[in-house]
Amino acid sequence: MSKIKILLIILSSIYFIVNCTQTLPQSIGKIRQIIVLTNFRSQIEKQLQYTLQRNYYTVQPEPEFILRYEDLSRLSDFMKFHLILIVGVITEEPIQTLLKEYQTKIQQDGFGLYSYNDLWAKNQKVLIFAANDYNTLSDGLIRYERRIRQEFQNYLINYLTQLTYARGYKKEISDSLINHYHYSIKVPQSFFLNTKYENNNFIYLVAHNPTRSIFIYNERRYIELDPSYIISLRDSITNLFFDKDYVYQPLTYAETTNFNNNIALKLIGAWQNDALTAGGPFISYCFNKNNHFYYIDGSVFNPGKRKLDNLLQLDAIIRTFEILQ
Repeated sequence: MSKIKILLIILSSIYFIVNCTQTLPQSIGKIRQIIVLTNFRSQIEKQLQYTLQRNYYTVQPEPEFILRYEDLSRLSDFMKFHLILIVGVITEEPIQTLLKEYQTKIQQDGFGLYSYNDLWAKNQKVLIFAANDYNTLSDGLIRYERRIRQEFQNYLINYLTQLTYARGYKKEISDSLINHYHYSIKVPQSFFLNTKYENNNFIYLVAHNPTRSIFIYNERRYIELDPSYIISLRDSITNLFFDKDYVYQPLTYAETTNFNNNIALKLIGAWQNDALTAGGPFISYCFNKNNHFYYIDGSVFNPGKRKLDNLLQLDAIIRTFEILQ
C-alpha cells in the first residue's frame, strides 16, 4: 500500500472518529499497556524505558507500564486502546493535523507535549509529543519526563478507582470511621475492617484471593519524614500488629510526593516474614496534618503470581483517605 493511501486512511479515520456524533466506543487493551506510535523508536526507546518502565519488585521485578511500539502509520489500528503515546516531528502526518493549532508554538519552543482524554474512545488517555527535529526528540522527552509519567500514572489510578468501586463501597463502615477516628477511607465491597488494635491507633482492611491489606496508623505528634526512620517505624508497627513483617530494604526506595494536598513520604518496596516464609510488595504514604502523623500502607501476598495490578489497586484505595477537618 502506498504512503499516500496510508495517509488518507489515517486522516479519514481521525476525521470520522473525532467528528461523528455517535457515542465513543469503549477503550480496549491491557490496563498498563501503552501503545507508542513513532517512526523513531531507536532514538527514544532508552528514554521512555527510564520514564515509564520503572520496576516494582513484587518480589520479582514488574515494569510500571508495558510499552508496545508501532509505526506511526498504524494509528488507525490502535485508536481504541486505553493508553496511547504518539512521538514524532511536527511535519509528520498525522501529528501535523492533530496539532495544527500548536504548530507555531512548537516551532518556537522546539517541542511540545499535549494531553487528551477520551479522544477516540471512552476512558482513554492520549499524549502527543512533537519536536521540530528528530535529533531533539530525546532531549524533549527528558524535559517532559515527570509530566509524562504523572499523566499516565493519574490515568491508571483513576481507572483502577472506577473498577474498584464499580459496585459501590461500604458507606456505613466508611462513615463510622469518621465518627470513631476523624478520618475516612472508602472501603470496597470485597474488603473487611478489623479494629482489634484500635486502642493502639491501628486499624486495617483486608481482602482475600489474593490477600490484600491496608493499615492506617496515627500518632498525636509531628514526625520527621526521614526515610530511614519511617522504615524502622513501619517495622515496629508490623512487628506488633502484622506477625513481625519487616521491610526488605534492598528492594525498597522512598520519594517525596503529594498526598491529598499534603507533603508526604512515599515508600515502595518489598516486605518479608521469616517465620511465615512469606513476602510481597507494599506501598506506603506518611504525612503530618493537624498535629497528627499518619501512616497508610498497602501490601499484597499472592505467592507465585504477578502482583503489581493488585498493588496499584491498593494505591487507588489509599488515595480515597480523607481527614475530617
